[in-house]
Amino acid sequence: MISAPPATSFPGCVPSLVDPATGVVLRAHTEQDLSAIVEQCNDPQVRRWTTVPLPAGGYRLDDARDFAQSVVPQGWEEHTCSTWVVDAERPGPDGSPLRQYCGAVDLRFKGDGSAEVGFALHPGARGRGVMSSAVRLVVDYGLTVERLTAIRWLAERGNWPSRRVAAAVGFSFDGSVRRLLPHRGELKDAWVATIVAGDPRRPDRRWLQAPTLSGHQVRLRDWRHGDAARVAEACADHRTRHWLVSLPQPYSESDAHDWIELTREAAAAGHAFNWCIADPADDRCLGSVSLEGFGGYARRAEIGYWAHPGARGRGVVTEAVRLVTEFAEESVADSIVIRVADGNTASRHVAEAAGYHYIGALPASEPLGDGTLADLLSFSRP
Repeated sequence: MISAPPATSFPGCVPSLVDPATGVVLRAHTEQDLSAIVEQCNDPQVRRWTTVPLPAGGYRLDDARDFAQSVVPQGWEEHTCSTWVVDAERPGPDGSPLRQYCGAVDLRFKGDGSAEVGFALHPGARGRGVMSSAVRLVVDYGLTVERLTAIRWLAERGNWPSRRVAAAVGFSFDGSVRRLLPHRGELKDAWVATIVAGDPRRPDRRWLQAPTLSGHQVRLRDWRHGDAARVAEACADHRTRHWLVSLPQPYSESDAHDWIELTREAAAAGHAFNWCIADPADDRCLGSVSLEGFGGYARRAEIGYWAHPGARGRGVVTEAVRLVTEFAEESVADSIVIRVADGNTASRHVAEAAGYHYIGALPASEPLGDGTLADLLSFSRP
């Protein structure tokens, strides 16, 4: 719902946008918002992912006043950037819900029929869908009132909270572009997504949420960046490298961090589930198990896995594969395959111990670390 502005100067030129379903209101900035703007702009996550100024001594009341009473009005009056306060409920001083400033959202006009949407959320308002409602209102306004052809969302690669908002609003993910986004004197890799006029604007339902799966010896959970050292140890191991020749050489913790991000991107795109095989006693990473290949016209899937050198021979990967098989058969796949290079007896033992039977081979199709080619053996459930 949009209330048309009666004037051309700020704040009269700012239309009020209302989402009756969630109670989120977009409005003009006021003096009462300044202290909350200071809190938001000193929050570590806002400082990490946005271009909020970083003055010596921190962001202060005068900085907020300059933004709210100079920068924002100028953007509205010159029609270069339309910025709203996100007004909704969040906990007040006594902990009870209080309607107040919860963040800001803007449309930055490019002059060619397109605009870029940007937003930042007060830390006290996170995790409640407030920003998703706000961005939907701005997208509707941009496509209907401003008659924009396209609205784009850009975020530095790794800014998962922002990407979740874009997915919830219905942006179509276009991919990752290297060194696209200027950020504090550097060009950062960026994600890009777009909504164009006529798009259905449905939430992106492809995002996969891997459930935690528990067994006797293992707990399968999401990957964390704290697992990177163990991943690096496993992927630098000569035995792992012999069978997985696509690994970078040498393999560092930086490579492990990149790989963990790639597992998250695969889940966000609906391509794969990836679990860390963790020790239930101390949560150490024992290995990896994945489920992928089920996004086509048939309900087929493939399981892949590796073990940390210190976890081999204990049956932990076999139990992990059994857990993933049970999950897959109940939810995403009618047939599952495991493929193993001929000669990889440990990996073959895992497949057979988990209940898979040999079904055939692709001759000389799997490269190995010694430069030779091995037959690729396939195993499936009966």
